[in-house]
Amino acid sequence: MFKLMLQFIQVAKAQNVTQAANTLCLSQPTLSHNMQKLEEKLGSKLFYRNSKGITLTSSGEVLYEQAKMMQHLYENTLHKLEKNKLRHQTELKIGCGDAWWHLFVRDCVQDFRDTNPHSNITIDVGDHLQLMNLLLSDEISIFVGHEILGLAQYEDILFHPLFSSHEEVYVRKDHPLLERVCSDEDIARFPSVDLGASKKRYAHLVQQQNNELSTFQKRHYLQEKVIYNTNSLLTALDLLQNSDAILPYPVGMKVYFEGFGIVPLKMKKCFGKATIGAYLHKDGQQNKQSIALLEQFKELIKNNPQIKGKE
Repeated sequence: MFKLMLQFIQVAKAQNVTQAANTLCLSQPTLSHNMQKLEEKLGSKLFYRNSKGITLTSSGEVLYEQAKMMQHLYENTLHKLEKNKLRHQTELKIGCGDAWWHLFVRDCVQDFRDTNPHSNITIDVGDHLQLMNLLLSDEISIFVGHEILGLAQYEDILFHPLFSSHEEVYVRKDHPLLERVCSDEDIARFPSVDLGASKKRYAHLVQQQNNELSTFQKRHYLQEKVIYNTNSLLTALDLLQNSDAILPYPVGMKVYFEGFGIVPLKMKKCFGKATIGAYLHKDGQQNKQSIALLEQFKELIKNNPQIKGKE
């Protein structure tokens, strides 16, 4: 029936069956037959036929106005369905740590928004173990974080290294340790802000810790040490501003932290180093969007020395 209505619209526009048939790529007899069939279905005469062509009857005029509305609604529905299909086909589900969001991931997301204005975007910002859990459960398709030492073997997960980063130890501007070059023993006397999700909650993701990880924990997170744990960067900054706590964090955030009155200590040796990269499912290798994001990450990192802490 709807097909007949579309043909009727062309006949009513042209007021000539032969011309409408050419537009519709139909033969004139076929279109004439279809219009007669439409009149029979509706039980109303739609056309006055004469040697010069056709004109619409009053019933034909009513149908023409309603049919145009139906056509517009149909085309609008098709457009919405296509947008909905595109929205889900190109949906971006990405995770990252606070530092990497600030330093380069947000620029990639903005580019994605500009290119795909009708696509859904899901962004999870958090701890690397929390994000790994989301990746394994398919709640995100890619995340940027540091290489997880002692990560359990997941054959369907791949890590793509992007760059190396080292950590500074950040404190408020009038912190007592700013007057000296600090050793590990110096900072061990002060509370630490631990920015991340509960380690116990995601302990199943990590195998028995290797020597490097155990040594790191023994040096910096002693059992008797006071820990302020939060998963919010702004909360961590508030804690630093109002206490003698320290926060180990990537060097690239130095300029950002200065705006909050938070500065790095002078350390005798590097506090810690990590390889930063992108985790994604192995089958994500075939995902053009994931590959495009990886290439975009590499380009932004190459052109932004601040990410690695270089100015």
